[in-house]
Amino acid sequence: MMGQKGLKESMIGLLVYVCLSAAGLTLIKIGLGRGSSLMIDKTGFLLKFNWLLIFGMCIYILSFLTSLLVMKSMNLSIYYPISAGLVYIIVCILSVAVLKEKITPVQLVGMAIIFAGIIIMNLGKGN
Repeated sequence: MMGQKGLKESMIGLLVYVCLSAAGLTLIKIGLGRGSSLMIDKTGFLLKFNWLLIFGMCIYILSFLTSLLVMKSMNLSIYYPISAGLVYIIVCILSVAVLKEKITPVQLVGMAIIFAGIIIMNLGKGN
Protein backbone atom coordinates (compact mmCIF):
# COMPACT_ATOMS: atom_id res chain seq x y z
CA MET A 1 0.00 0.00 0.00
CA MET A 2 1.26 3.45 -0.90
CA GLY A 3 1.74 5.98 1.86
CA GLN A 4 0.29 9.50 1.83
CA LYS A 5 3.62 10.96 0.70
CA GLY A 6 3.95 8.44 -2.15
CA LEU A 7 0.35 9.04 -3.21
CA LYS A 8 0.86 12.80 -3.19
CA GLU A 9 4.03 12.48 -5.29
CA SER A 10 2.28 10.16 -7.74
CA MET A 11 -0.65 12.55 -8.13
CA ILE A 12 1.71 15.50 -8.68
CA GLY A 13 3.60 13.42 -11.25
CA LEU A 14 0.31 12.53 -12.92
CA LEU A 15 -0.66 16.20 -13.16
CA VAL A 16 2.78 17.06 -14.58
CA TYR A 17 2.35 14.31 -17.18
CA VAL A 18 -1.14 15.53 -18.11
CA CYS A 19 0.03 19.14 -18.50
CA LEU A 20 3.09 18.18 -20.55
CA SER A 21 1.09 15.86 -22.77
CA ALA A 22 -1.67 18.39 -23.46
CA ALA A 23 0.83 21.20 -24.05
CA GLY A 24 2.93 19.00 -26.35
CA LEU A 25 -0.10 17.97 -28.41
CA THR A 26 -1.27 21.58 -28.70
CA LEU A 27 2.19 22.77 -29.79
CA ILE A 28 2.40 19.93 -32.32
CA LYS A 29 -0.96 20.99 -33.78
CA ILE A 30 0.16 24.61 -34.00
CA GLY A 31 3.50 23.61 -35.52
CA LEU A 32 1.81 21.45 -38.14
CA GLY A 33 -0.22 24.44 -39.25
CA ARG A 34 2.87 26.61 -39.71
CA GLY A 35 4.62 25.18 -42.70
CA SER A 36 5.60 21.72 -41.51
CA SER A 37 5.11 19.00 -44.06
CA LEU A 38 5.74 15.41 -44.96
CA MET A 39 5.58 14.64 -48.65
CA ILE A 40 6.19 11.25 -50.17
CA ASP A 41 6.42 10.65 -53.90
CA LYS A 42 8.32 8.41 -56.31
CA THR A 43 11.50 10.49 -55.95
CA GLY A 44 11.64 10.11 -52.19
CA PHE A 45 10.28 12.07 -49.30
CA LEU A 46 10.53 15.60 -48.01
CA LEU A 47 10.30 16.25 -44.31
CA LYS A 48 10.08 19.87 -43.21
CA PHE A 49 9.76 20.86 -39.56
CA ASN A 50 9.61 24.19 -37.80
CA TRP A 51 10.85 24.99 -34.32
CA LEU A 52 7.35 24.97 -32.80
CA LEU A 53 6.66 21.44 -34.05
CA ILE A 54 10.03 20.23 -32.78
CA PHE A 55 9.45 21.90 -29.41
CA GLY A 56 6.00 20.28 -29.17
CA MET A 57 7.50 16.90 -30.01
CA CYS A 58 10.14 17.36 -27.30
CA ILE A 59 7.49 18.30 -24.73
CA TYR A 60 5.41 15.28 -25.76
CA ILE A 61 8.41 12.95 -25.45
CA LEU A 62 9.10 14.45 -22.01
CA SER A 63 5.48 13.73 -21.10
CA PHE A 64 5.93 10.11 -22.17
CA LEU A 65 9.03 9.75 -19.99
CA THR A 66 7.15 11.34 -17.09
CA SER A 67 4.29 8.91 -17.62
CA LEU A 68 6.71 5.99 -17.26
CA LEU A 69 7.86 7.25 -13.88
CA VAL A 70 4.31 7.84 -12.67
CA MET A 71 2.98 4.57 -14.05
CA LYS A 72 5.64 2.69 -12.11
CA SER A 73 4.26 3.99 -8.82
CA MET A 74 0.51 3.62 -9.49
CA ASN A 75 -1.91 0.86 -10.33
CA LEU A 76 -2.41 0.85 -14.08
CA SER A 77 -6.16 0.47 -13.60
CA ILE A 78 -6.16 3.82 -11.82
CA TYR A 79 -3.36 5.60 -13.68
CA TYR A 80 -4.53 5.08 -17.25
CA PRO A 81 -8.20 6.08 -17.03
CA ILE A 82 -7.40 9.15 -14.96
CA SER A 83 -4.51 10.28 -17.15
CA ALA A 84 -6.33 9.63 -20.43
CA GLY A 85 -9.46 11.40 -19.20
CA LEU A 86 -7.57 14.42 -17.89
CA VAL A 87 -5.48 14.71 -21.05
CA TYR A 88 -8.66 14.63 -23.14
CA ILE A 89 -10.31 17.35 -21.05
CA ILE A 90 -7.23 19.62 -20.99
CA VAL A 91 -6.67 19.17 -24.75
CA CYS A 92 -10.29 20.19 -25.38
CA ILE A 93 -9.88 23.26 -23.19
CA LEU A 94 -6.61 24.22 -24.93
CA SER A 95 -8.21 23.61 -28.32
CA VAL A 96 -10.84 26.22 -27.52
CA ALA A 97 -8.56 28.68 -25.72
CA VAL A 98 -5.49 28.51 -27.98
CA LEU A 99 -6.61 27.06 -31.31
CA LYS A 100 -10.05 28.74 -31.31
CA GLU A 101 -11.76 25.45 -32.09
CA LYS A 102 -15.42 24.92 -31.24
CA ILE A 103 -16.73 22.40 -28.75
CA THR A 104 -20.21 20.98 -29.22
CA PRO A 105 -22.70 20.48 -26.41
CA VAL A 106 -22.28 16.71 -26.83
CA GLN A 107 -18.52 17.08 -26.24
CA LEU A 108 -19.21 19.14 -23.11
CA VAL A 109 -21.51 16.41 -21.78
CA GLY A 110 -18.82 13.82 -22.58
CA MET A 111 -16.18 15.84 -20.72
CA ALA A 112 -18.51 16.18 -17.72
CA ILE A 113 -19.06 12.41 -17.70
CA ILE A 114 -15.30 11.80 -17.93
CA PHE A 115 -14.66 14.27 -15.10
CA ALA A 116 -17.35 12.59 -12.97
CA GLY A 117 -15.75 9.22 -13.67
CA ILE A 118 -12.35 10.53 -12.58
CA ILE A 119 -13.82 11.77 -9.31
CA ILE A 120 -15.64 8.48 -8.71
CA MET A 121 -12.46 6.49 -9.42
CA ASN A 122 -10.52 8.62 -6.94
CA LEU A 123 -13.17 8.17 -4.25
CA GLY A 124 -13.05 4.41 -4.66
CA LYS A 125 -9.29 3.94 -4.94
CA GLY A 126 -8.91 3.15 -1.26
CA ASN A 127 -11.10 0.05 -1.67
